Amino acid sequence: ILIIPAFGIISIIISGILQKIIFGNPSMIFAMSCISLLGSVVWGHHMYTVGLETDTRAYFSGVTILISLPTGTKIFNWLSTYLGNPPLLLLKTNSPFFGLLFLLMFTIGGSTGIILGNAAVDLGL
Repeated sequence: ILIIPAFGIISIIISGILQKIIFGNPSMIFAMSCISLLGSVVWGHHMYTVGLETDTRAYFSGVTILISLPTGTKIFNWLSTYLGNPPLLLLKTNSPFFGLLFLLMFTIGGSTGIILGNAAVDLGL
């Protein structure tokens, strides 16, 4: 839930620097809504040391993987917004470069988050 304002700031930075509306703007709004709803019920995957029941672990694993769909939509839309712009535009300031670095770091972190959200990995930890 705490990442949602940062998502909005990244969207504003990307659209402001590239001077175009974010690709798939309605799907971005829907993805933010889904992330806010799913983020409210996905807290249990952080509690891997308390000994949750098997059904509860399965539920939280499923919801954790389900939250990756709207997040992947956001990453796809942000990267699609960068497409079609001349590369020289990206070199004028550091902000587009930092936006791309955020997308890279968030993609790597999200990929590891899907793996760590698995209940079997929680038992191993």
